[in-house]
Amino acid sequence: MTTQSGFTLIELLIVLVILGFSSSMIAPNLWRTHEKSQQRDTLQKFVLALNKYRIKAYNTGKMIEFTQKQNTVKESNLATLPKLPEGWAIKEATTLRFLPTGVTNGATYQIDSPNKHWQLTINPLDGQHEIQLL
Repeated sequence: MTTQSGFTLIELLIVLVILGFSSSMIAPNLWRTHEKSQQRDTLQKFVLALNKYRIKAYNTGKMIEFTQKQNTVKESNLATLPKLPEGWAIKEATTLRFLPTGVTNGATYQIDSPNKHWQLTINPLDGQHEIQLL
């Protein structure tokens, strides 16, 4: 008579329970990370749209100014503040100016996205940006 080796049903069930438990612990974290990266990507697109205005100010030789209250640029013939997706809102902002020399005064935007609060800081002079989750 030959002996066969294999796993018992109980051993297989224990492995399945362990896999199920570990995946239930990991899946929510993966989803939150994915959601956070999508929102950061949306903010990056917003910054890229602002940088286009910086280039436009340099090319046209005219200052462009964004204000929170009007949500438009000071010179009406240039453009408006880039749009954010539905459910997003700019809660607080300082005035942002792009000078014809390519220099900016810097600004800070408090932006609310679904379930998260972000701060976007645009540095003076070079216009580099920093995105922080509050």
